[in-house]
Amino acid sequence: MQVILLAAGQSTRLSPIADKNTLEFCGRPLIELQVAAVKAAKLRDIVVVANKFNMEKVKEALKKYNNIIVVEQKKLEDGMAGGVLAGAEKVSHKNILVMSANDVFEPALFEKIIEASKKTVDGVIPGKKPESYFPGGYLKLDKHDFITEVVEKPGAGKEPSKYVNLVCHVYNNFPAFAGYLKKAKSKKDDRYEMALSEYIKKGKAKMALLKYHGYWQPIKYPWDVLALMSFYMGKQQAKIDKSAKIAKSAHIKGDVYIGPNTQVFENAVIHGPAYIAEGCVIATNALVRESMLGKNCVIGFSTEVARSYLNHDVWTHSNYVGDSIIDHNVSFGSGTVLGNLRFDEGIVKMNIKKDRLESGTNKLGALIGSGTRIGINASTNPGVKIGKNCFIGGGMYIDKDIPDNKMVLLENKWKVMENKVNIEAANRQKFKKGLK
Repeated sequence: MQVILLAAGQSTRLSPIADKNTLEFCGRPLIELQVAAVKAAKLRDIVVVANKFNMEKVKEALKKYNNIIVVEQKKLEDGMAGGVLAGAEKVSHKNILVMSANDVFEPALFEKIIEASKKTVDGVIPGKKPESYFPGGYLKLDKHDFITEVVEKPGAGKEPSKYVNLVCHVYNNFPAFAGYLKKAKSKKDDRYEMALSEYIKKGKAKMALLKYHGYWQPIKYPWDVLALMSFYMGKQQAKIDKSAKIAKSAHIKGDVYIGPNTQVFENAVIHGPAYIAEGCVIATNALVRESMLGKNCVIGFSTEVARSYLNHDVWTHSNYVGDSIIDHNVSFGSGTVLGNLRFDEGIVKMNIKKDRLESGTNKLGALIGSGTRIGINASTNPGVKIGKNCFIGGGMYIDKDIPDNKMVLLENKWKVMENKVNIEAANRQKFKKGLK
């Protein structure tokens, strides 16, 4: 069985994060983690479909693996259908697994779906019951749990079944399905789902439901990055590299990974699970808890980083960074605070493309793009996004999103007058004696 692994999505919902496929978790790009999971299930031949923006990074991440072909999806506007057809040009087997690189499953799913495919006629699609409505495809089923249709984004209360379509599809006769995919047309981004429904109806294909109860985490929205971060940190083993320098008074508790040449100064506290890559500095009195730090990050004096994802080269100093996602090469001036909790403790919302969506959590900080600098004593509201290469001046209160490449400065008006009050040092000493 060959695999078509789809990694050409443009990650527009995660903007200003450039590409979710190459985001690193515990030191490894997501695309590599996905390939490793598929390889562990003894699925060796993989065609990875990338785009022109992430092609080289994907190739670099996978260069140590054998039997990997990376192809480019030329027309990104063709969505998933275009990605599958791009991969179809490089596969030669009838048995094909089509999988999204942005959906993370337990490794056991691959074994179960391969076994299930041997007992059915045309293929298998896993479905999972979400805790609440998920804005994706839902599976319509007959009484024997064979799939009759895939209904894309039906809306809450209109789901044809309780099962969400998980993009980990096995086809026992992939060329037959590909024929329907080539002919499918739609003005919406659902050509793949339409082709699958046509394959089932007109082609009389028997696609069986595999009821999946294990872990599933798609990266669809920014807050999904934090959920996936927690998942991978929960799987890591505690380790402190021999070259790391840890002060005797530092406190390290729980499953904590500390990479080579990282320094942890006096009275710093690290509560796991936490991942700290190589070359980082955790300064005096800093607190890092349940967070992931990329290479060469500096967590400055008296800074707290809580449940946050920091990419490479993020510098802080006397800051609070809570439940936030910070891309690489970002720095904060002293006193800057990223707010993560509303006054009413309600669900935090974030602007995603043209919609304002609920995150599903009452704690969510900022999403900050690469190359951004934020001055001293600035602050952000929960759920605020700041784009790439922005400069945010000192003392700013950011309560709305800032697009890429913007400079935001505070206009202050001063009033300067003569000071006619003189406080003598002796008076201060008398005042001091009265303090209790």
